[in-house]
Amino acid sequence: MRKFPPKSHSRISSRTLILQVATAALSIILWEVASRMSRNRLIPSPVGSVRALWELLSQGVLIRDCLSSTKRVLIGFVLAAIGGVGAGLIFGMFTTARVTLTPILEFLRPIPPIAWIPISIILFGIGDPSAYFVIFVGAFFPILTNTARGVSEVSPVHLDAAKSLGASRFRCFGHVLLPSALPNIFTGLRIGLGFAWMCVIAAEMIAAQSGIGYEIQLNRQLLELDKVVAGMVTIGVVGLVSSSMMAQLEWLSLPWRRSGLKKASSAFQGDKQGATTYAWSQALSIGSYLTKPSSDYNSNDTAPDVLNNQGSPVEVEDLQFEYISGTPVITNFNLEVKAGEAFCILGKSGVGKTTFLRILAGLELPLHGSIFIGDVPLEKYKDRISMVFQGSGLFPWKTAIENIEFAISGQDHAQSKRIVAAKFLELVGLSEKADAYPHQLSGGQQQRIGVARALAKNPTLLLMDEPFGALDSLTRESLQEGISHLLASDHMTVLLVTHDISEALFMSDRVAVMTNKGSLVGEVTVKSARPRDSNFRHSLEFNQLREKLWATLHQPN
Repeated sequence: MRKFPPKSHSRISSRTLILQVATAALSIILWEVASRMSRNRLIPSPVGSVRALWELLSQGVLIRDCLSSTKRVLIGFVLAAIGGVGAGLIFGMFTTARVTLTPILEFLRPIPPIAWIPISIILFGIGDPSAYFVIFVGAFFPILTNTARGVSEVSPVHLDAAKSLGASRFRCFGHVLLPSALPNIFTGLRIGLGFAWMCVIAAEMIAAQSGIGYEIQLNRQLLELDKVVAGMVTIGVVGLVSSSMMAQLEWLSLPWRRSGLKKASSAFQGDKQGATTYAWSQALSIGSYLTKPSSDYNSNDTAPDVLNNQGSPVEVEDLQFEYISGTPVITNFNLEVKAGEAFCILGKSGVGKTTFLRILAGLELPLHGSIFIGDVPLEKYKDRISMVFQGSGLFPWKTAIENIEFAISGQDHAQSKRIVAAKFLELVGLSEKADAYPHQLSGGQQQRIGVARALAKNPTLLLMDEPFGALDSLTRESLQEGISHLLASDHMTVLLVTHDISEALFMSDRVAVMTNKGSLVGEVTVKSARPRDSNFRHSLEFNQLREKLWATLHQPN
């Protein structure tokens, strides 16, 4: 494999610095040329502006004005941030509020903040309150818009994952909705801060008797244009510093975005190469970890005993479901699954497989029918049901171990949850990835964390929605083998849906095909005991059952 020398980060930084210095020098030169060519030399030169800046500094005027303007910006911006973020969250979460208030806000939003200065003077007089009001108006709308957009773009998969793990609305808000919207909220805050500085200058020119804007207006009237430019430079410097501080705050608040993209791309790049993928799947897959002979374990690598559930039987009678459109998705659906059995529903896309799992997970409500887990109605048993999603459903803002901790209940202390979560990480062979964020993991590793999180809920019924569909074939087969060993050792009841015949036969005790009418046909029983190894895929039983299921799957409805 050809190797390339690593890039020098110091060299890149030096080039960037040189480019920035050169750009600044060119700008000063062009400024000097424009000053010399201007009629009556009205444009102050760079040297004259620096002298004016030094004069204002030595007199203490500039520091006093900077403090006054900064105070106004800080107060007005904080008020706008509180109002904008709060209103944006409400808009994003509650349709009624959005529909009711959007016309009014859309009417007010195009009005320039400077147009509010006369109103602010009437309301508050000349002074700080008027400036606060104008700054608030200027910063409020970008913060509101970006916050509402962030809430509206929260992934339904993440919300479904939280709900399937038993999270309350409050936990969904604090652990899913808010962190997911934070990048957009910070975008709004950065834009709002820029507007705040523009507004404070405009407000101080008219409705204040101090500040940088007031000083610029005064020097403009006195035709001391070098001091005007000095004030403009000061605004730029102070604005740059405040923007950098906001960027630093964002950096500290969003650690999952702080991680370098190069690390993430290198993690995925390793899995894209065939030889590397093969070596990874053999050395690190959950299958090789969990299927080692007992003599190969030592005291340091034994899989922890955290799975001790007994599966629950599932009985579904006359289930019906349809979406708002009125088109039936599931009609007269019946199913019986034995305790500890792995049952697979095989079918083409769009026949209602995932919808059925979502009903069992409590994410959808059936129109008619009954579902019992043992002798208990489904609605009273949801705490013991967990779900593995097709795309893992991991929260990007949580590390691997934090994702698992989210599913753990019954532990009063954070340290206790961390210990239990660490055992589940060890169970799937990823202890070394405890502090990695999902984007730093390969697709197979993400799915293993997703399985560990689902198991951490301590379920007696595990739902799996095409859990390996997005993975390459080598990783998929490796995970099928490893997770099959894991689930068989726990004796939990498993309901798997997939469109992959080989996956259905390898992981299940029974397989049935779901048709477009929501009924199960062509059921087969896999006699080979679970867990199975890769040799089963080449057995006579596997090939015979595969042909039977293929014929059933492709027969006309």
